[in-house]
Amino acid sequence: MLTMASPIFKGLHTLPQPSDSESVDGLPVVQLSEDSELLNFLISMLYPVRVVIPKSYEKVLYLLATCRQ
Repeated sequence: MLTMASPIFKGLHTLPQPSDSESVDGLPVVQLSEDSELLNFLISMLYPVRVVIPKSYEKVLYLLATCRQ
């Protein structure tokens, strides 16, 4: 999904990879510094497969603050 929507992620697949790099199903693994729960919320809101509603105002504020960066 990120590859379809982001030129940055789309371009990552064209970069040469070291022979010992980690991969899943033949695709390179990209390590991100963001919290996995935050990324799950963001991707679920952008590409809704099922409705995802954060369970607290803290999570909503955290998501909004991260989107502003």
